[in-house]
Amino acid sequence: MSLLWNYATVADHLAEVIAAAEADLRLEQAVYGLDAKDERQVHALLAAGLAGRYDVAREVHYPSSKGRKLTHRQRCDLVLTPKGRPLKLDTKPPGLFDPPDMADPGEGLWLEVKAAHQYREGNVHHTGYGPQWRNGVVKDLEKMAAEPLIREAGLLLVVFNASQAVLDKDLQLFEDVLVKKEVLAGFRQVRSVAITERIGHRLCTVAVWPTVQRKLKAVE
Repeated sequence: MSLLWNYATVADHLAEVIAAAEADLRLEQAVYGLDAKDERQVHALLAAGLAGRYDVAREVHYPSSKGRKLTHRQRCDLVLTPKGRPLKLDTKPPGLFDPPDMADPGEGLWLEVKAAHQYREGNVHHTGYGPQWRNGVVKDLEKMAAEPLIREAGLLLVVFNASQAVLDKDLQLFEDVLVKKEVLAGFRQVRSVAITERIGHRLCTVAVWPTVQRKLKAVE
């Protein structure tokens, strides 16, 4: 079993990034909160915040698709590697000034990131809230599970909603969907941060599910 990635620790670090960003917004008395960010902005926030603890690569092509046209290759949102050991990218030839000990794909933690918002501006229920949990998320888990050249991967869901009760219900409903779709995922790590209510959200939660398939390959 891999000793490199502890998902509980990664979840703690993700929550620290969210908490620090929320504290900055409160200090600024900002008009717009974290929940005003779209999914790509959430990616950027997490990547920047995690960079103090890890090397972070964004929009990385899955390694098994090497050799295909770049436009035909699927990409992963975030890949974490140990600090000081950036990920070796197959889209770049080796360079004279590359670090001497770059990380191979199998050493990284590959994370597909999705954001879900219960409300949109104006305190109006987001009609896409349910589909945000179900559709693309399941496809991402299936995509990661089918990737043979990485050992550690997971789904990272960033959820903005009104309360802990809503969160608990929706997490369980989502895992019920995974069971129905026959998509295996490991025990989730969940961390929540209270945020200033602006459009109906009072909680920002990061939830990480490791892919069970990746764990089984690591043991083998």
